[in-house]
Amino acid sequence: MTLPDPLGDTAARVLRALLTRQHATRPELAEAMGVTKQTVSAAVVELEERGLVEAVAAQQGHTGRSALRYALHRGAGWVAGIDLGSARLRVAAARLDGTVIADRLVPNPAPTVSREWPDQLELAAHALAEIAQELSESEGGLLGAALAVPRAVPVRRDLLGDATDDDRLLAALAPVAPAAVWTENDVNCEAIAQLRYRQEAPARSVLHLHVGAGIGASLIVDGSILRGARGRAGEIKALPSPIDRGLTAEDALSVAGLLAAAGHSPSAPLPGALDDLFAAAATGDLAAEAAIADEATGIALLLRDLTAVVDPDLVVLSGALGGRPELHARVVSECARLGAGSVPAEDPLGDAAAVLGAAALAAHLVLDAVAPSR
Repeated sequence: MTLPDPLGDTAARVLRALLTRQHATRPELAEAMGVTKQTVSAAVVELEERGLVEAVAAQQGHTGRSALRYALHRGAGWVAGIDLGSARLRVAAARLDGTVIADRLVPNPAPTVSREWPDQLELAAHALAEIAQELSESEGGLLGAALAVPRAVPVRRDLLGDATDDDRLLAALAPVAPAAVWTENDVNCEAIAQLRYRQEAPARSVLHLHVGAGIGASLIVDGSILRGARGRAGEIKALPSPIDRGLTAEDALSVAGLLAAAGHSPSAPLPGALDDLFAAAATGDLAAEAAIADEATGIALLLRDLTAVVDPDLVVLSGALGGRPELHARVVSECARLGAGSVPAEDPLGDAAAVLGAAALAAHLVLDAVAPSR
């Protein structure tokens, strides 16, 4: 499958306006876009012929005449997000408007703090193939996929059009045959999900801090990821440790660093190892309690320094550690004690944030190809 040819300028604008409103009549679209009804009508005909929009209902107008309402066609095609996590992988399918229509979760049979596990890509491809089989033909074909990966992505590119060192990835996905495959840093995907799926009004700037098997940050301003000159913005793992353990921030604050500081095995299976650690602290284990207290202080110090530089509207804390409610409460208290500029919010999307962000990214990139903004 290949991506559809780009639409004409007016049809592209009408499609984007329709996706923003979810459904609308031609007069409503004309008013919103500041063009004539005839212009919108011609564009809607083009979109209908391409199988991108369809009439979904009739609305009675003030004059007694009915007007058709249009929406994204169910057969317009779909995209996939894939999160290659350390303890599990997730796959989600979404329409071009971001609506999630199917998902799969595949637990790692032997999860550890390592972010690599055997057959991960093959299992992701198998889960995606199951979803493709589940979705009826009326949903259209798989147009593109985005993968959330635990590494820096200097330049986002279509791997199918520019394959280099990702042959194993492409071989695993070949049976599913998406039109395009992109990769994006997993923390960037989590931040994208905050903009697309968080219930509150989108914040102008979002700093997302992930603390789990590794640590990383992402900053999104006015809907765009701050990537940096070499694509390494947010790669904070090598910063000096903010507390007296480990040499780097990742050494100190990652799951392995916390477990080792508490005298627990850093290679124990997850999430049981963390459950055991927090249970031990709750029952009076002094080493576990001290390690968790230091963890909260370290995260708060890191947030204080990051927010002093970027001053975001919203700070979100996530990850196997950052997302634990009991640790989050401690970090909030430490931020207040240290005078940090922003109090971190909990991630309402939880463990699904990265896959949702990947799906939203894939929808955005496919839409950019089909309905380019000129």
